[in-house]
Amino acid sequence: MRVLIAGASGFIGSHIAAYLHAGGHQVLAAARDVETARQRAPWLDWTSCDFRRDMIDDWLPRLTGVDVVINCVGVLQDGRGDSSRKAHVDGASALFQACERAGVRRVLHISAVGVDAAAGSDYARDKLAGEAALKACDLDWLILRPSLVIARNVYGGTALVRSLCGLPFVTPVVGGEQVFRPIGMDDLCAAIADLIRPGAPSRTSYDLAGPERVSLADTVRGYRRWLGFGDSRILAVPRWLARPAFWIGDLLGWMGVRTSMRSNALKQLDFDVEGDPSGWMAATGAAPRGFHDWLAAHPAGLQDRWHARLGFARPLARWVLGLYWLMTGVLALTIAKDHAYSVLAAGGFSEAAQPPVLWFGSLFDIAMGLGMLAKWRVRLLSAIMIAGTFAYILTLSVTLPGLWTDALGPILKVFPMMALALMIAATEDER
Repeated sequence: MRVLIAGASGFIGSHIAAYLHAGGHQVLAAARDVETARQRAPWLDWTSCDFRRDMIDDWLPRLTGVDVVINCVGVLQDGRGDSSRKAHVDGASALFQACERAGVRRVLHISAVGVDAAAGSDYARDKLAGEAALKACDLDWLILRPSLVIARNVYGGTALVRSLCGLPFVTPVVGGEQVFRPIGMDDLCAAIADLIRPGAPSRTSYDLAGPERVSLADTVRGYRRWLGFGDSRILAVPRWLARPAFWIGDLLGWMGVRTSMRSNALKQLDFDVEGDPSGWMAATGAAPRGFHDWLAAHPAGLQDRWHARLGFARPLARWVLGLYWLMTGVLALTIAKDHAYSVLAAGGFSEAAQPPVLWFGSLFDIAMGLGMLAKWRVRLLSAIMIAGTFAYILTLSVTLPGLWTDALGPILKVFPMMALALMIAATEDER
């Protein structure tokens, strides 16, 4: 069959696309950043889509010859470049109505466990409205609500759990008593492949979840053992104490930094993240593996341990690097201005040249620092930082060569900073 997957570059969508392609289906993969997606999966047939802007007429040409549509598009919360309403309601509705008009009868919609107005989150409200938009169409629709999806590749909530596991000595969790039914990505993809076939159930909803009930605390313990980190003391953090961290996550979202520690995630976590897979299992005969069985079947590798340990260390390193550049520029224009002028004078700069040189260098440092803190084109900024630092070293080597042997190491100390910028650039990928 020819299957169009909206959101085919995302965590779930990319796995479904790969699974169906391996199974012999023709996959038309739709994504927002289609050029980057094509580089990562050049064997797929890619097409551009953007739920923030696409209307019914934009979808009709893409649906020519398509037998099944799978919608995997989703965002956790509003932020820079993301709109929950457009992703889950307006954009999804345009796709569903286009399917109705184009005669594409079969539509599978990936929603989420805990989609209920009682959850009190904008995420649940918009997801529920998107489901209602699909149910209003004359289609052979099927709504699938996965619980916590686990895979070797991680993103979102599972990435956060692994990052928590990478912390030494103690693992903080909000609550810890919340219950999941984790489902392996391979079992989820197998379910999708089974449910797109002719004669599969339609006009109903299923929770896709595993058979094993696991608390959040036990999920963390299981992951730590799987990663080879051993047991850890679980620190249950009260919600009132954790809430400011989630507010900071909301703020970072508006800066373009996507993190799972956001208000919607906390509300959903406290409402329902378990699901009930009995209806799906009874209707299809599916037999997904439990959480611990999945871990046993997928031994952790070096990259898994690196990812877990870098989960919090890398963002901290980026902030340290950004603040280093920002404060260097600010201090040179404020309390250290006289010292900066004396250094320039010692380097042979004339009195007339000193102010423009100081202001140019300081504003450059401030711009680099702010860009790094805002996570704006991090690889490019890192490269500019390294190049700028080499220029700094070269200039001082010519004008003030004695600084190479200065006891405070004003030249030697910038080499670790360049190494830090290189590490941050090398690990910038989010998916």
